Amino acid sequence: MYRKSENWFFPLIIVAVIVFAVGMFKGISLNYKEKHCTQTIRAEIVRVEMQRKAYGKTKRTVYTPYFTYSADGKIFSGHAEYTKRFSKYKVGDTIEIRIDPENPKKYLVENDISDYRSSYEVGKGFGLLALMLTVFAVIKKLT
Repeated sequence: MYRKSENWFFPLIIVAVIVFAVGMFKGISLNYKEKHCTQTIRAEIVRVEMQRKAYGKTKRTVYTPYFTYSADGKIFSGHAEYTKRFSKYKVGDTIEIRIDPENPKKYLVENDISDYRSSYEVGKGFGLLALMLTVFAVIKKLT
C-alpha cells in the first residue's frame, strides 16, 4: 500500500498526461492548418463575446471575436482565440484568415498561431514531467 506522502504522484501524472494530450492535439491541429490553409481571405467581425474566466482565485474578462467570411459562394463563420483586450477587435473590422481551399470550413486565424504553439510547448513540457515522475515513482517503488 502507498504511504500518504506518495499519494500526490499519480494525480499529478494524470494531470500532466491530460495537459500533454491537449498540447499535442493543438500542435497537430496547427500543423494541419499550416499545411492546408493556404488561401488568404478577409473575414468580418460580426460580434465580440465577453466572458469571465477563472484563473485560480483570479477572474479575468476575455473577449472572443466571431467573424464571417465568404468562400466558394458560401458564407462561413468562425471565431478567433480570445484576447484580454476588448479594443483589439471591433464589430465591422476585418481580419486576415487563411482557409483550406479544399475545405473552406477549416480556417486559421493568423493571430492564433502563437496560442497553438504555446499550448503545444506547454503540452510537451508536461509530457516530459509526466515521464520523469513516472520513472521516479517506479524507481522509488523498486527501492
